[in-house]
Amino acid sequence: MIGLGSSVRVLAAKPVSMLGCERGWYAVEPTGFVCLDATTTLDRDHPLLRAKRRRTGDYSRGSPFAWGESREAPIYRRIPSAAEQLRYEPGLERHLERTDVAKSAGSVPAFLSDRVLSPWFSSHALPDDRPRQALVPTRSTVAFTDEFFAEGRNWVLTPELFVVPKDKLAVAKPSTFTGVHLKDSAARLPLAFIRGGPRPKFQWVEAETASEALIPAAYTPDQQGFIDDGPVGGHFVETGMSWDRLAWVELTGRARRKRATRYLETRETPNWIREDDATVIQARAPEGFPLAGNEKWIDVSIFRGTLVAYEGKTPVFATLISPGLKGYARVDGKPTKNTTPTGAFRIEWKHRSTTMSPNPETMSYYLSEVPYTQFFHMPFALHAAYWHDRFGEPKSGGCVNLSPEDAHFLFQWTTPELPDGWHAVRSGDERGPGTWVRVR
Repeated sequence: MIGLGSSVRVLAAKPVSMLGCERGWYAVEPTGFVCLDATTTLDRDHPLLRAKRRRTGDYSRGSPFAWGESREAPIYRRIPSAAEQLRYEPGLERHLERTDVAKSAGSVPAFLSDRVLSPWFSSHALPDDRPRQALVPTRSTVAFTDEFFAEGRNWVLTPELFVVPKDKLAVAKPSTFTGVHLKDSAARLPLAFIRGGPRPKFQWVEAETASEALIPAAYTPDQQGFIDDGPVGGHFVETGMSWDRLAWVELTGRARRKRATRYLETRETPNWIREDDATVIQARAPEGFPLAGNEKWIDVSIFRGTLVAYEGKTPVFATLISPGLKGYARVDGKPTKNTTPTGAFRIEWKHRSTTMSPNPETMSYYLSEVPYTQFFHMPFALHAAYWHDRFGEPKSGGCVNLSPEDAHFLFQWTTPELPDGWHAVRSGDERGPGTWVRVR
């Protein structure tokens, strides 16, 4: 699949077939065919392609676009006049009185000057002569690449080259959280991510009296693989220092319990952490699906809100994710709405970005240009979530939410690989099978 404004090199000047495509099928690099129809062109200087240059999103980073959540935002086909804005936006005068607008430094794109229609309509029929294209449903998002000032307001430019008033958007602040690249650092499992908020560091103080001292019990691994010291003489005290929310720390694998509270020993000796303050990630072996040698696979835990990427039995990346809001909820043995399916799946489709909606037929609510979407069990996917920062907690409608940077890394790491110039790719055939994703 080729994205809007993207291009791929054709292998020959003539089509290889006319079957089912009036202007012919062209072979393209590195593989596949493209139909030359109303959505494609061989003209490198086509008005829409010319306008889209450098406006296709920056996919070299976690957030290829900026986004804003709609506050009854209209989408215009061209820059509207002041009178047209008043006509299509009820209550606009009062809205602008309450809005503090700082003039954007961006300049009006040349292709929109003098109220010219969006270049979109150089390839698409104009349904009517109204300046407004649509109204973005409340809570839906708009992706944009440019920002500029015109007609007394700041405007943003959508990927389709329409314009939206920025004052009708709540601009998103994508999370900067990133997981741990185990392969490229000295870090190793087990480790813990700090959840909820800043959490205190503890120090173990040995017993000073004979009555407090107890003989350590024999070390026995628990279900998580931790060795519990059992009853020992001493107590824990706060050091006055803390770990930040979403920070991580390596663990030694030892634990101690004092009264009803269990503490885990970290490699930041002499600091300990309360188990209830941490999300612990342990290495696991592949189970329930065939794995060849050092084949890549992904382990997702709904219960813990974690993801670990492996090469064979070696963990190479660990992070927090947000699974479905309803956890493991089932009705008559089947997953309910807002749950993530469990099982072993292979990645079927990879999209650099795609618009997602729980009701794609009506589009009463949607999220624009969700980056690095990898469908493993349609319609469920691994993808970036630019609209929240609650990783490690149930949050999604059923997909596996990742931070933008983590989603970007995994998109590049998994198979099938995306060919240059392509926007999406499907696994199978000469592209090989997609990476295994095990959800438990």
